[in-house]
Amino acid sequence: MSVDSYLRRWNLTPDGAAICTPGSDLLPVVWQGRPAMLKVARSAEEQRGNDLMVWLEGEGAARVYRHEGATLLMERLEATPNLAALALGGQDDAATRILCGAAAGVHRERPGRPPDLPDLHRWFRSLEATQTQGGAFAQAWVTAQRLIAEPQDVRPLHGDLHHGNVLRSPERGWLVIDPKGLIGERTFDFANMLCNPTLAHALTLGRLERQSALIAQEAGLDRARLLAWVGAYAALSAAWHLEDAQMEQARQSLAVSALAHSLR
Repeated sequence: MSVDSYLRRWNLTPDGAAICTPGSDLLPVVWQGRPAMLKVARSAEEQRGNDLMVWLEGEGAARVYRHEGATLLMERLEATPNLAALALGGQDDAATRILCGAAAGVHRERPGRPPDLPDLHRWFRSLEATQTQGGAFAQAWVTAQRLIAEPQDVRPLHGDLHHGNVLRSPERGWLVIDPKGLIGERTFDFANMLCNPTLAHALTLGRLERQSALIAQEAGLDRARLLAWVGAYAALSAAWHLEDAQMEQARQSLAVSALAHSLR
């Protein structure tokens, strides 16, 4: 169904400009006197993320008020303060601690598991295809295979946990939005944090060393294993950039991968 049809069915009042992403249509609305966001998924990946949001039941995540098929009505969080601005403005440690706190909410033990979450072997198919190019791609694929073959602390994952996907509720603090929905090792969810908020920032001298140590401390992770996941994930990200003909982003992502491998 369309966004307009849910405005009528759920008695919603538009409260801002519509947002169209590659996978979803979103509209800020008011529902029962409270600000909310209407989201209609247009891809299987986005709908899987919607399903994970429902499963999280507002613990560590924006609350879902209504859901039907590919459509969610969820708690609308604040765009400011912004974690990317915080990190780029000299408060990287503070942003990292907030991200780790948000991850803890997602990773909390819950009964059962949501159905049909892809595992990390499936998620890394683009890197598997690209590793034939050799070099950093091949090195990262070897690392990814080792990590995926012997996972630790497996649980449902956000899958895209970074500065832009953690927003603030005035009442409930920092919460996640827009998950991909995966199943795999908990440490994987922290790798993307270290490739953000920008690749240039990720490559700042000493930044990966400092923030990986901080994440390991805050989240109770093995730092060497975290860096291995960063090396694998950054190369996967480079493979995705190549698929989209984003050559400079691919180069920078490979540089993050190589740096992570050098620090283990």
